[in-house]
Amino acid sequence: MLRYLCGVLLASVPLVAANAESANFCRNSFNPNEAVESRFMGLEYALTAHVLAEKYCGAEPRPLRPRFLGYIEKQGCDSGTEIYKEVEAAIAKMEDAGLNLLAQENPKLTMSDEQVQEWASTATKELGGCDALKKAHDAEIGQ
Repeated sequence: MLRYLCGVLLASVPLVAANAESANFCRNSFNPNEAVESRFMGLEYALTAHVLAEKYCGAEPRPLRPRFLGYIEKQGCDSGTEIYKEVEAAIAKMEDAGLNLLAQENPKLTMSDEQVQEWASTATKELGGCDALKKAHDAEIGQ
């Protein structure tokens, strides 16, 4: 009897594995020994690049919410999820912020206009330059 039970258990393992799906975490954080959810990595850089393209490179302003929150919703994460809330808060911070706030991650720090311009120039160069930022800014997600 034990042999039959073990045989049934072993035979069912491939069926269970075949039906397994990766978890839809919809979050930025992860626990130790947990697979990292990579589909949202880089959103912070994309937001920064979008805002730099507008505020430093002179790209025509475009709304952030439909682009970034729409992407998150297409990934199956609604407004109650961690990633949605985090990106929504980041967008709210960046929408009306100038380069000063963007450059100063810590609002308690004070940077001169010259330092802010130097940061924006360096960040823009590291992200490929104004032409690349404008191209990415004007591109549709998914292309």
